[in-house]
Amino acid sequence: MIKTHAIVLHRFPYSDSSFIVKVLTEESGIVSFIVKGGKKKESPFRGALDPLALSEVVFRQNPNTELQFIKEATLLDWHKDLRNDLLSLAKAQVITEMILRYAPQGVPLQEEFERLEQALSEFNECCSSTNAPNAATSAETPSTKSATSPHATDKSNIFAHWLLDTCDMWGYNLDLETCSRCGKTLDKPAADFFPETGGFICESCLGVDTPRARTETLNGLWALRNGNKIEHPEFTENALLTYLRHHIGFLREIHSIKFLNETRKLFGQSQ
Repeated sequence: MIKTHAIVLHRFPYSDSSFIVKVLTEESGIVSFIVKGGKKKESPFRGALDPLALSEVVFRQNPNTELQFIKEATLLDWHKDLRNDLLSLAKAQVITEMILRYAPQGVPLQEEFERLEQALSEFNECCSSTNAPNAATSAETPSTKSATSPHATDKSNIFAHWLLDTCDMWGYNLDLETCSRCGKTLDKPAADFFPETGGFICESCLGVDTPRARTETLNGLWALRNGNKIEHPEFTENALLTYLRHHIGFLREIHSIKFLNETRKLFGQSQ
């Protein structure tokens, strides 16, 4: 019997009364559960297996089948304040879908679990700080980590930091410090960035050439390097997503990116 923390990545109906739930566990990596009767109001799993929920689950792992039967699920953190912020919710959904589609399967993913838990907690705390009526509720949740890491300096950089850390975790280290042509350390925003290679170019090496990257992208990557607020996070996030696309080979579409882009349009400003 396995007892471990789990974050719900995705849930979809299996029958009139049941769900299939895919979770990222602290000990066993990505696990798929069939939850019979999960749609019923009296289900003992109600809330604990909602997308983005952090729960403690108990199950017996059968290596001969992909779908496991879950015995217990106890809700630890529902991330209430994150769910009340549409843009943060959209970014969190992109994160969980990327893990589901592109993280290694069938192996422990403790580092990915810890980084996802951190990102969701940071989103939740930042959203709580801008939503006074819900701040007490969020603070009382014992499983919510305090946003003390440099990632949590501002809500604008949480997704970008997760993308940067994921590049490192999956072996695609992105050097924000050095010009890829001359090897000198950058002392100001790069003059250009090439997502297909991950190379940054200093002003001297760019010369009279016209940069391909937008100024907002270059300034955002510089702010990310220094742990500062990103003024236009959508450009920085898109640049990092493009870099990962070239290295992972995004053969499967990330459906939640469309929702994120539509949500950005609704806000009409960067957050």
